[in-house]
Amino acid sequence: MTTLVAKKDTHDVSYYLKCMIGGSLACGVTHAAMCPLDVIKCRMQVSPGLYKSNTHAFSTIRATEGMAGLTLGFTPTLIGYHLQGLGKYGFYEVFKDVYAGIVGK
Repeated sequence: MTTLVAKKDTHDVSYYLKCMIGGSLACGVTHAAMCPLDVIKCRMQVSPGLYKSNTHAFSTIRATEGMAGLTLGFTPTLIGYHLQGLGKYGFYEVFKDVYAGIVGK
């Protein structure tokens, strides 16, 4: 079993990879899925009288610009939060074990 720190209660590399992948998916996908709502919110703030409700804004944007109008910022959001989740969940576990090995009980 491969470990980063020679300590009985540390995790192996596959555990760290699973945490990184899980964090990437948890942050990247969920934040990117909210992009249409963010587009609607921003447009309603910029032009308060243009849309009557969220559903009206959604249908109007979709009718005039297609789904591309609702997915503005999707790719940078997906990439950025993917990297954040990778670091937040994956590297947290790595550093937790490394620093626990340095500090000790």
